[in-house]
Amino acid sequence: MLKKSFLFAFLFALVALAVVEVASAQQGSRLPTNKELVARARSVYVETDTFWMKREALESSLLGKPEFKAWEMQITGKREFADLVVHVKRIPFSNHFLYTVRETSTDTIVMAGKVDSLAGTVYGQIAGEICDKMKVFRGDPLPAQTTAQNQ
Repeated sequence: MLKKSFLFAFLFALVALAVVEVASAQQGSRLPTNKELVARARSVYVETDTFWMKREALESSLLGKPEFKAWEMQITGKREFADLVVHVKRIPFSNHFLYTVRETSTDTIVMAGKVDSLAGTVYGQIAGEICDKMKVFRGDPLPAQTTAQNQ
């Protein structure tokens, strides 16, 4: 009888320990929200797989955005140093450019979009969309009167 009680208590303790481990593992594996990922990002890497989209031109457009400057974001030439990776591709035989913004530590797509462009306006349009979407996550860093003057 004592052996059965001891065995029952031992099995109960093992099951309780397993439940605690599973619960803590589930809590630890929660992905941060897109807002958390974008808010802590400080560096961006730009890549493109199309002849029609020059990486340097998009980098210049991003650096020219006042919000991008106000957030103190940096453009890096090395993907391994980036918090966010902007990837742009063009749909063949069209003027449709698709982009994604991926957070590197979790490999999570935090933004995506499509821009239709002719005559070289794609850079400014993509940079503008990325900054507008970042405002939702990070807030507008510019004073209200400056924003009203730019419009």
